[in-house]
Amino acid sequence: MYRQPTRNRQAIHIAAALLMGAALWVVGMGPAASREAVASPSTAGIASGKNLSLATGWTVYRDAIVPAARFAGGCGLSFDGLEARAVALPDVWGPALTADVTTGHGAATYCLDLALPQTSQILGLAMGTTRSVYAIYAVSAEPGGAAHVQLLHRNGDPARAEHLVPVNPTAPVIALPYDLRHFRLVVQLANHVHKQGGIVDVPEIGFLQQMDSMQRRASALPTALALVLVLAAVATLVVGRSSSYFNGHLIFAALCGASALRVFLVSNLIWDYLPAFPEARKYDLEYLSLFLIAPAYYAFICYLFREGRVIWIDKLIYVVSAAFCLFALLVAPLMAPGTITLLREPFQLLWAVIIVSVGVTVLRALLTEREARSDALLVLLAAMAYFVYEVLSSMKIIGASMELSNLLIVFVTTLHIRAFMLKYRRVEGERDTLHRNLHEANAVLEARAADLSRALRLAEQASQAKSEFLATMSHELRTPLNAIIGFSEMMKHEMFGPLGNGKYADYATDINESGTHLLDLVSDILDISRVESGTDTLNEEEVSVEDVARQVLDTMRLKADRAGVACRLEVPNALPPVRADERKIRQIVTNLVGNAIKFNVPGGTVAVRLGLDADGFSIAVSDTGIGIARDDLPKALSRFGQVEGHLSRTYDGLGLGLSIVQSLTGQHDGRFAIESEPGRGTTVTVTLPPDRCLEMNLAQAAG
Repeated sequence: MYRQPTRNRQAIHIAAALLMGAALWVVGMGPAASREAVASPSTAGIASGKNLSLATGWTVYRDAIVPAARFAGGCGLSFDGLEARAVALPDVWGPALTADVTTGHGAATYCLDLALPQTSQILGLAMGTTRSVYAIYAVSAEPGGAAHVQLLHRNGDPARAEHLVPVNPTAPVIALPYDLRHFRLVVQLANHVHKQGGIVDVPEIGFLQQMDSMQRRASALPTALALVLVLAAVATLVVGRSSSYFNGHLIFAALCGASALRVFLVSNLIWDYLPAFPEARKYDLEYLSLFLIAPAYYAFICYLFREGRVIWIDKLIYVVSAAFCLFALLVAPLMAPGTITLLREPFQLLWAVIIVSVGVTVLRALLTEREARSDALLVLLAAMAYFVYEVLSSMKIIGASMELSNLLIVFVTTLHIRAFMLKYRRVEGERDTLHRNLHEANAVLEARAADLSRALRLAEQASQAKSEFLATMSHELRTPLNAIIGFSEMMKHEMFGPLGNGKYADYATDINESGTHLLDLVSDILDISRVESGTDTLNEEEVSVEDVARQVLDTMRLKADRAGVACRLEVPNALPPVRADERKIRQIVTNLVGNAIKFNVPGGTVAVRLGLDADGFSIAVSDTGIGIARDDLPKALSRFGQVEGHLSRTYDGLGLGLSIVQSLTGQHDGRFAIESEPGRGTTVTVTLPPDRCLEMNLAQAAG
């Protein structure tokens, strides 16, 4: 069964090249609609902002376009030979596996009694995907029993559907009349294009503004994805023009271009630009894009793992794919509308052959080609990620999400780009190695001079690259991370309305926490880089270390509570302020307290002690955690260093915390000391020199 909104997800993922099995799950037999009596939907959730699902309570009249006015008294009609049957949505006509394009052709009239609550907002109806021509009415009874019929939306006359050239079968969000609360929703539907007809999606009623916003977001996702794929294709061609391995770039560009075409067609974007484009021709081009993606993906895998070798299975796949493409392009437009849909099941057989061949190729690369293992692992990870998602969503274990689907596409596309770049760099590296060896064989002395010159250039380039990296990373990494953190925070708190499935809030929380963690790592790397480059200067001012410590503990309290750790601040009276960089003092305390919490044990404590003596102003942070062995202290204090063993597996991070504290302490001409014992805890002390304590307050403290 092809469901219009989810076809976007299904086909785009084929375009992303990981459909090594997902297509067989997605395009299988659709669920049959229930024919048993069903209850009317409950409207209790609308007032609280939840959409009302219209899955149950429908009455259907098969093979008949019943005038809407007849439903003034109710949905149950028992005259003129009409047979009323209870049905639940989705309701699909015709089998998926068939050789007859007319199996789903026909007409039907659906009716649903609705009683909506009074609200101050306008309600909207999201009908979703129907098949071919439809008309949607709201029918109510006026005083005296006369029928009041209001046309809500239609894309043609269902009674004349057999003689019409149908266009967009997906209804937009329909505004319901403000004063209409008790009525019958009547849907007249006729299909003469697709081999499966009916109502594919479950309609919903909710607040119009909220539903419009959700639809605009859903429409923007495929648009953005199509643009990304087009840009990837163009960039690949541009880069490939200057490469000696242009064929590989051309194959990947073809895969991205076919994927973008697939997104454009399956997601109904074509009707945004060509409103009168015939639905039958859209199906022809939609299947053509799918037939193009299959050989492009297969060629891409062959390029990665066995370039230059063409075997009989390759020829079979390319020839059969070409036959499918020619049929979609030249033959299908001359035949009955929807004929192209008959190729879905035969094409699944081709996909099965591609899956087996690709699987064998990837496994062979994993087992026998050491240099290609990283490429193979990336491709295998991409395939498995989406395969698992498709299986779980198809089995209804997890809900289908267009946002998650498009994120998966971006993830998979990124992995494939990475695999392509690894392949390209490996081949380029082999060529450069051969060239260098030949040059060294001709003239050893010249080669040595060239090596020295090359090393100098590389050092200069590395230095320049590092400067450019420091200048751009803050904008290039922090800005999108802040956006991710901000928007995930809004989603986590459902600021613009409920997300629906409760798991989305959990996912938003995970995204927010991961983004915050990644932002912390980026900030640590930038801080170390600035210190190493000598561009980091002190912004000295009068700083109250006590106030800074209290603020840090307040900020870290939630983290400590989660870890089951108690924090306290111990401050003697009359401590003077110091002359220092407040931001860096705050960072010193934050890193020390964060480490003390992270490496503590449930029920443990963290103590921050401030003191003043002849040696200067001291900041000591103690914990009752796991401690560090004496032999492991140099490793723990080194940059990017973490103690080997279970610690590196249990605690995340880059191992920059103590290194940053050491560097910032050195900038203040201070001293850094650490004492630790396994199982007893750790105490880290930072001492600022006496000349940084303000003299007036220092004299008061001494008195």
